[in-house]
Amino acid sequence: MTANTTQHTAEKKVIQVSFVLLPGFALTSFALAIEALSVANVLNGSDLYQYQICQVEPFNIGSAIKSSNNVPIETNGDIDSCQQSDLIFICGYRNVADYNNPRFFTLLRNIARRKGRIAALSCGSFILAKAGLLQDKSCTLVPEYCNTFAELYPSIMLQENLYTITDNLLTSAGGTATLDMLLYLIGQDHGRDFAQHVSQQFLQERIRSREEMQTTRRYLTLRMKSPCLGAAVELMEKHISAPYPISTVANKIGTTQRNLETAFQKHEHTSPGRYYLHLRLQHARKMIEETHLSIANISQATGFSSQSHFSKCFREQFNQRPSELRLTHSSFQ
Repeated sequence: MTANTTQHTAEKKVIQVSFVLLPGFALTSFALAIEALSVANVLNGSDLYQYQICQVEPFNIGSAIKSSNNVPIETNGDIDSCQQSDLIFICGYRNVADYNNPRFFTLLRNIARRKGRIAALSCGSFILAKAGLLQDKSCTLVPEYCNTFAELYPSIMLQENLYTITDNLLTSAGGTATLDMLLYLIGQDHGRDFAQHVSQQFLQERIRSREEMQTTRRYLTLRMKSPCLGAAVELMEKHISAPYPISTVANKIGTTQRNLETAFQKHEHTSPGRYYLHLRLQHARKMIEETHLSIANISQATGFSSQSHFSKCFREQFNQRPSELRLTHSSFQ
């Protein structure tokens, strides 16, 4: 990062952040979130984010909240000190489905009303739902609690993505997905290049493979173009063998089909359907080149109802039939 970039970033408004820890919160999610902000501050050379760690109940010196693995984290404030936060993180995991604190819910509604950002980590979506902030919206949370959430809030759509962005609300599936969401937030605040610079501090081969790291960066780039674009592509890539109709994709990521078509046309110069088809055909091509599966099996594995239709689409995309690619590839074995 150049000196000019650093100076430009440093001149931006310092963002006030509050982490609200609920008993039994997920330590990994909290640690990754606060570390990402800390790394951003270090790389910038001055504070971009000033954060405090708070509890819901009235604060006493030496107060600590235990995480789900019983590690205590000392707090330095309560929800009264969160009133003017620009960004508030809800850190909750164990037993959060039954958590009830009207004062906290009122605080969250007030922050949302003045367009402050609220990020729910792990099971924090339960809190947003109880506060009435997820009406006509969708969210993400830890997969193991999805059935419970669906039972309690059947009208709120659950997304399958690593994280979900709806206006000023962000929800995460927890774990390492928290870092992906934080990189998005930092990119929104200080630009994609700076977010990529922050991400480099966390990309270690022993944690994520090179392909996974490239995928994470690609998802971040897509979401920086358009949140619904990135969410749609992520969902499409998870459903290659049984592709969703585009209307279902839009519904699952909490947008309309028209909005999705607009985003793809603006940023990818194609329709969602054509993009989805291209993904499936790319996947099929890789399978032809790297496996000995039959063309019929590959056709089925990439969501085509007939081998003839698969061959026709493949030839239109790559100017050769699947069988021709297989033959060419086999000659080099």
